[in-house]
Amino acid sequence: MEHGTPSPRRLGGAEAVVIIVVIAVTAALVALVEMPLHLVLQLLAGAGLTAVLVVGLVTGTTTR
Repeated sequence: MEHGTPSPRRLGGAEAVVIIVVIAVTAALVALVEMPLHLVLQLLAGAGLTAVLVVGLVTGTTTR
């Protein structure tokens, strides 16, 4: 590990809960609703992209 790189931080409680809920909803869509896996993955990708864009706009962060 380089000396100039920051150490990775651990997930907070809210972040961990969001990840667990996303995994649970994904499993429910595939198992209970019998939604095809490729559609669930497209839904997750779209939601992830939307979240990144919204957080970037709200915080004023730009990509490098």
